[in-house]
This record gives sequence, C-alpha cells and structure tokens, in this order.
Amino acid sequence: MSTQISRILAVEIRAARLGYAVLESTNRLGDFGAASFAIPSAARQRIARMLRLYRPSVLVLHGAGSRYPRDMRVRKSIARIAKDEAKKASVAMAVVPERGFKSFFHQFHCRDKYDIAATVAVRFPELAWRVPPPLDFYDPEPRQMLYFDSIALAIVYLESPEKANPNVADDGVLSPASK
Repeated sequence: MSTQISRILAVEIRAARLGYAVLESTNRLGDFGAASFAIPSAARQRIARMLRLYRPSVLVLHGAGSRYPRDMRVRKSIARIAKDEAKKASVAMAVVPERGFKSFFHQFHCRDKYDIAATVAVRFPELAWRVPPPLDFYDPEPRQMLYFDSIALAIVYLESPEKANPNVADDGVLSPASK
C-alpha cells in the first residue's frame, strides 16, 4: 500500500515542551514552532490542534534513544498521546530511529546539534539567522534549537528510503525487533 505523502508534521518531544515542523513533500518548509505544557495531558490538546490545523498525511516522531534518558518516562507518555491523537485523526504515524537520525547527519559531518542546525539552515536559508551559536556545557539549550531538531527530524523522514516504520510499538517507540 503506497500513499502519496503531501504534508508531514514532525514532532520532537521533550519533557515539558515539543517542537514541530510542517514540510510539504517538495521539501518546502510550511511552518515550525514550539509549544510548552505544564503536564503531559496538556500535550494532548496541543497535538490534536496541530493535527486539525495542518492536516498532515503523516505524523513523524523521534524514536526512543539515549538523548534525554532522565525524561524518558514523560517522553514515552507524550509519544503514546501523539499516537492516540494521530489514530483518532486518521493520520499515519512514522518513527525515525535514533540510529537512522544520527547516520543521516553523519554523512554531512555533523558532530552535534549545532552542526545539524547549520546543515538545516543550508537547506532552508530563511532559517540561517536563527542558528544558535555553540554554547558551553553549562548553558541552557536555546529555545530555537527545538525548531531545528523538529525540522531535522522531518528532513530525515523525507530522505529515508522506507518512509514508514511498521515496527512501532504501542507506546510510539520502536520495537526491539526493528533496531
């Protein structure tokens, strides 16, 4: 069953916020941003509203990895919520595994998030002024980094050869068989 992907909504989940990017299949950046929420259940309203507003053909999430291990429980909860909302809205869901994400940007010699942000800005020059400078380890992550993380997720999905991962578990993360 092959479906034509016309619009994707990529959502990068963190403990108390999420970043999103809307891309057309032509690799045109439609919209991007971030949303904060006090409790995970408030994320349900944000995700449902984005699904209604953008009407994507697929919702893309980042697979479970070791990027933010202390927030994993909350992230899995929000991923489950996103999967439920996508199902209600009849939107297909795909997960980009951490390994696939890293290997995609490795080909561009990206060592960290800041290199990835610079690579994203090359693809979308209108974002160049938003690329944050690399920070010291004790500085908090700039808010705009979440924009670049979600746009990078969308790019990896669009460039992936399989376009969908059938091995998505009930919690919205990859099953061990797919790793």
